[in-house]
Amino acid sequence: MNRILVTGAEGFVGSHLVKALKETLDMVVPTCYPPLKPKHGKYVELDIMNLDLVREVFKSHNPDVIFHLAAVSSVAKSFIDRPFTYNTNIIGTINLLESALSLNKKIKFIFVSTCEVYGGGEGLKEDAPILLKNPYAVSKYACELISKDYAGNNIDVMILRPFNHTGPGQSDDFVLPSIARQIAEIERGKKAPLIEVGNIEIKREFMNVNDVVNAYKLAIEKFNPGEVYNISSNQSHSLKEALNLFKKFAKTDFEIKIDPARLRKTDIPVLTGNGEKFSRQTGWSPRIPFEKTIEDLLNYWRARIQTP
Repeated sequence: MNRILVTGAEGFVGSHLVKALKETLDMVVPTCYPPLKPKHGKYVELDIMNLDLVREVFKSHNPDVIFHLAAVSSVAKSFIDRPFTYNTNIIGTINLLESALSLNKKIKFIFVSTCEVYGGGEGLKEDAPILLKNPYAVSKYACELISKDYAGNNIDVMILRPFNHTGPGQSDDFVLPSIARQIAEIERGKKAPLIEVGNIEIKREFMNVNDVVNAYKLAIEKFNPGEVYNISSNQSHSLKEALNLFKKFAKTDFEIKIDPARLRKTDIPVLTGNGEKFSRQTGWSPRIPFEKTIEDLLNYWRARIQTP
């Protein structure tokens, strides 16, 4: 039985992962940033920027596996506050690795990076060129290099590069939850029937978070040290396609307006991967249709928007 410590367990993906892991025989140690500690559930408070605290938590819970999700994960926010992004993502990862070393035992360290390190393209494999177009991608690739530097010395490292995924619980800082929230507000009469968006031609994978979490579970079970894996559905969807599905499920009509202010110079037109390497290793494949993901998002935000 593994003792699995999850950083960022209070976050969007982390909360789904912890729930899934608790269905196994493993012992799960969900950690969270103290100011974001949820009201429900048992979480171990952990500020990854505090090296002494990280060492103390690791010593107390003695993990066999560290699944590192905690990060500033928004590309937009990374442009707004580069120092915070770099400090949290890079120094935080170093603190975890240093603390893992102090345990003086064999540790499996799974670092969740990002598809953003490729800078765009279709059918991207793990050996595709690295092209860093935003501070978030820079920070994540730096962490990949740092994790590899710590590999050995009792730390086995595996790196995952998930492509875009969404679902209930994702912040409305991201595009699909933002649209779902606005539609829910329109249905309740809390907002005019207008949704402003940027480039609707961009293409992403938009996998369902539950499919991605199943991939993460398999990554733990079939851990392969020294490897980098894409978590990819090999399928793309445009934002325009997503909007059409939202219109299909919406209970009231709304207008879509392209807002020039939302058109970013750094927008990546297409970002899709090739996940064959991970699928061959683990047998994983995504199973939840895009249409179901959109419907789930909308129902989640309907439940959150209270009746006037």
